[in-house]
Formats: sequence, C-alpha cells, structure tokens
Amino acid sequence: MMDEDSWLMTLEDIGAETTKLKFQYDKLADEQQKLRKTASARERLAQTFRDRALVATRDLEQAQLKQDLDMETKQEKLLSLQEEDRQLTEQLNETEVDIRQQDAKIDELKNAANAISVVPEREVVFRGSTRDVANPKAFDVKSHIKYPMDGGTALITFDEEIVAENILSMPTHKVKLEEECFIMVEVHPVRLTVPTYVEMDTRVCPRSILVSNLPSLESEFMLDKLELHFSKKFNGGGEVASRHFQGDVGNAVLVFVDDNMGESLLCVSLSKNKSQDCARSVLLTGIPAVMDQATLQDMLEIYFQKSTNGGGEISNIVYNPQGQATVALFKDDVVRGAGLA
Repeated sequence: MMDEDSWLMTLEDIGAETTKLKFQYDKLADEQQKLRKTASARERLAQTFRDRALVATRDLEQAQLKQDLDMETKQEKLLSLQEEDRQLTEQLNETEVDIRQQDAKIDELKNAANAISVVPEREVVFRGSTRDVANPKAFDVKSHIKYPMDGGTALITFDEEIVAENILSMPTHKVKLEEECFIMVEVHPVRLTVPTYVEMDTRVCPRSILVSNLPSLESEFMLDKLELHFSKKFNGGGEVASRHFQGDVGNAVLVFVDDNMGESLLCVSLSKNKSQDCARSVLLTGIPAVMDQATLQDMLEIYFQKSTNGGGEISNIVYNPQGQATVALFKDDVVRGAGLA
C-alpha cells in the first residue's frame, strides 16, 4: 500500500500533468484557429484567382472570336480583290484581242485596196437603155438543208400543211402494227436552219491564188501541172498546202503553206441564217426496232395516210432505225413549206 505522501505526490503530478495538457490543448486550439483563418484566406485568394482566370478566359475567347471575324473579313476582301483582278485581266485580254482583230481588219482593208488598185483602168461605153427600179429583187437561192436524224426516228412530209398541223396537235400516236401489236410514237415539229439572204464579203487571202482561163484538160492532170509550176521558187511560188478545181467555172484555187504568197485572190464568205419550222413535215421519235426497216416504214406510212388518224397524202417518208444515223435532205423552197427531197 502506498503511504499518504506518495498519494499526495501522485495527485500533484496529475494536477501538473493536467495543467500541462490543458496548456497544450489551448495552444493547439489557438493554432487550429489560426490554420482555419489561413485556410479561409487562401480559399478566398484561390477564388479570386479562379474568378480572374474565368474573366481572362472569357476575354481570350472574345479576342479569338474577333480575330476570326477579322480574318474572315480579310479573306472575303482578298477573294473580292482576286475576282476583280481576274475580271480586269479578262477585260484586258478581250481588249487585246479586239485590238488585234481591228489591226487584222485594217490590214485586210489595206490589202483589198492594194489588190483593187493593181487592176488597170479601162474606159468603156454603155450603149444600152436604163430605167429606175423601185424595188430591185435579190438573187433567188434554192436551199438544200441537211437534217441529221438520230436512231429510232422518222421524218414525214405531207402534201398539205393542214395535215401536218393535225398530226402535231396530238403529241403521241398509237400505231397499230399487227392484230394486237402497237407502238407509241411522239410527234415533234421539224425546225430547220435556213438562209434568209446571202451576204458577200470580199477580202484578200494572203495564202491563196486563183488561176483562170485554163485549157480543157482533165481536172486532176491540170491540178498536178499547176502544183508543179507554182511550187517552184524561181516561178515565185512555194510549197502548196491544198488545191481545188472549180468545175462550174473552170478555175483552180491553190493554197500555199506560207503567207503572202497570193496577192490578188478575193475570198467570199456567206452568212445570215435563221431557224424556222418546216410547215409540211413532222418528226417521229421513240420508234422501237420491232421489225425490219422497210416493213416498219410501210406501217408508219399507212397509219399517217389515214384521215381517221388525222393524216393525209404523204410526199415523202424516211425512217432511221435505232443504232443508226442518217442525214435527210430538205430542198426546193423549204422556207415556204416544202419538205424532204
């Protein structure tokens, strides 16, 4: 057993230890309070930095967006400038082409003037009678128009325009071939490119010459002799590129490889055409190849001759089967309504 002094010493030690522990507790509580304040301050500082970072990020995004818009505007302006430059370049090229064409036209006029000036003048006396003509007539030109035909088509020319109009009023026709065999064909007007008048333009051809007053010899033999003569340099000639004999007038045309070999040949160009419907003709399309060409053409002719089908007398018919190509010839006053030759 412990005596009374040992017990009292133990109580004193416990009191001292308790005081010491309380002091340490108070110190730890104070430090904990300080740490809490420090943590709160750091949290506020971190929040401030987060807010600043958010504002900086927003500002950066707005700056990037503005930069993208500026870049897009500049890109559009660049494309606009490039397009304007391209248009100006095209205008410059067109202007240069026009200048070259004008220069070439001036040279042609000069050459034509020179060619006309070398013709010697000769006085003539006209002893016939003269009279005024109020409306002089132009030359009468009979047209020969070539009309390409696709496969599975047919051209029909009727004696009367009214028949063609009746046929065209029905866009499709059901053509009976045999007892229970029919084909469906479509009808279209025939549109031709016909000359309204002939315009003649004379100009000097620097590479061609016209040889006239030729003797009556075989054309190829004559062309061989002419080519041999005019291909020799000591005759003032050169290499001949092509040759052509005009059988209707008995003249020959030689075309040289080099320019300025011919000085006096005047070339002629024809122009002025227009498109016009052929009043008595119709075009059939979508014709299947169900039988031989001659038989099917006869069937079509029989169908379109019957008045019950809106048809009438046929002047001419041409059927071109599928897979083939041919050319129909329109002539003899096509403008006033005639048709296939």
